Amino acid sequence: MKIIYRLLTTLFFISLVMPGGQCPAASHENNGLDPANPVAQVVQTETIYSVMPARSLNNLFAGIVLPQNSGMADNNWNSGHQDSYNSDSVGLSGPTGGQLKLIQKENPYGFTAVMACNLNNQMIGNPVSFTDLKYRLIVFDHNLNIISATVTGNLVPNSFGGGYFYLNEDNNSVVVGDNKMKCYPTADVEDTGKVSSLEPLWVSDDIVTLVTESSDPNSLYASMPVWGQPNMYWCLLAGNYDFDSSALISPAYIALVRIVPDESQSSNGCTTTLIAKMELPGQWNNNTIAVDDQGAYFVTNGCSDGPCDTGYLYAVAFDSKKGRISPRWKYEYKNSGLLKTGMTNIGSGTSPTIIENQRGLKRVVIADNAYPRLNVVVVDHKNGHLIAELPVFPEMRGCSEASPIGVGNSIVIENNFGHTIDPQIPQLEPNEPGLALIEMGTNNSRSRPKMVWENDQTSFFAMSQLARESGIIFASTGDWDDEIASEEGGMYYISAIDSWDGRIIWQVPLGRGQKGTHEYGGIYFDHDENLYVGTRSYLFSIQNYTSE
Repeated sequence: MKIIYRLLTTLFFISLVMPGGQCPAASHENNGLDPANPVAQVVQTETIYSVMPARSLNNLFAGIVLPQNSGMADNNWNSGHQDSYNSDSVGLSGPTGGQLKLIQKENPYGFTAVMACNLNNQMIGNPVSFTDLKYRLIVFDHNLNIISATVTGNLVPNSFGGGYFYLNEDNNSVVVGDNKMKCYPTADVEDTGKVSSLEPLWVSDDIVTLVTESSDPNSLYASMPVWGQPNMYWCLLAGNYDFDSSALISPAYIALVRIVPDESQSSNGCTTTLIAKMELPGQWNNNTIAVDDQGAYFVTNGCSDGPCDTGYLYAVAFDSKKGRISPRWKYEYKNSGLLKTGMTNIGSGTSPTIIENQRGLKRVVIADNAYPRLNVVVVDHKNGHLIAELPVFPEMRGCSEASPIGVGNSIVIENNFGHTIDPQIPQLEPNEPGLALIEMGTNNSRSRPKMVWENDQTSFFAMSQLARESGIIFASTGDWDDEIASEEGGMYYISAIDSWDGRIIWQVPLGRGQKGTHEYGGIYFDHDENLYVGTRSYLFSIQNYTSE
């Protein structure tokens, strides 16, 4: 049901001070806030809503615990996909009470797609500014007060490279920026009363130079720690694809790098060693990595004699005896070669998700880029053999740039077809609606997938997140039903959805048009179960509210 507005919005102004300098001139492109300059007036609002309590009719996910990558902070709070299986789920309940407080604050640093939370309950994000085209690492408290902001790198055109980061086992942030890995001290950031900057603990050598030994353009897309091996990292290079000429300029790579912190290395605080690399000829990448105790998993978009009409899902491992990265298996998924409306990939738009049921059976899940219908693809974790290929969403109107939720035998996939991906163009028409839950069998010999439910009325954006302890899926949704949507854009919400039957329990509005759009990245939580999300112009938090 729709939310019921209860109390008037309260406004107050906070002086946001950034290090060194004077008050900036107004910037129309960024709400009058210039991230390169020091002082801005930031508007915060708090709104109370009365809603139906978010309770699942029959929660099947309570008590499920996912394996922990020892190189990362605790699951639920450590990365863009919440864990190294990329489950897009948390062992939390989230804000499920009958009264909710929505906090909204302007964010001068841009769009914050990915977040994490340290043990001191400080939120960490890495927004990209479309004003100065830079990524920053920001740290903020539960009231969205930003206490630290540090430039980490430049925006890579036509790529989300640099947008992913994770918290390591010490709760320090490991980010990708300008083809280097960088580690920042985010375990407990002091609130000095003004926005400070962080000095990196270490900065790696240029990974692209180490791997390619070439001057051809390429970029480090993402990195994840090797399971159970300290100081070892999987590094995924995106390759370089020219959308204008439809030409692959340079190929993608997967590499294994050792980075050992060393304070005697005064220039960068570490030593960087390339252990192994594997070129992915004729392929490029725009999705991140999943990792488990047997290796790394990723998808590529493949180009052959011009058209990008192939693509692969890889499982790779390091062969220590031979000193090289070896494919455990490679699965060729269906790729129409079409850059569908709403996609940034000519191929799969989903990072792989590893699912493991109570019997210990593991599978790997992606969505492909088939035509005329999108497929949810499930392969055997051991050998990459196809288990299921289930068509979803309408013919010619289905695509997914949001990685699937995957827990146990359950998969949740959303439709992003029709999404306007150009940040300069407002979306005046709705996405094709669609969110579906698919149930796999308990073994691979009789594992025909079953469509349990589909919400075909609502438009979805970015990565939805399953709160396993409540059984609620928190999702970014949009609505274009009113008369002004065709001129000012849709109204965007965070919606609470019952994972049992797909019904929407409540919707809390984030705003209309581009300023309220949360189009990439996920929905995140702190240790108090408060929800956080970033849009083009704002940071938001939804919290359980108790009146005094």
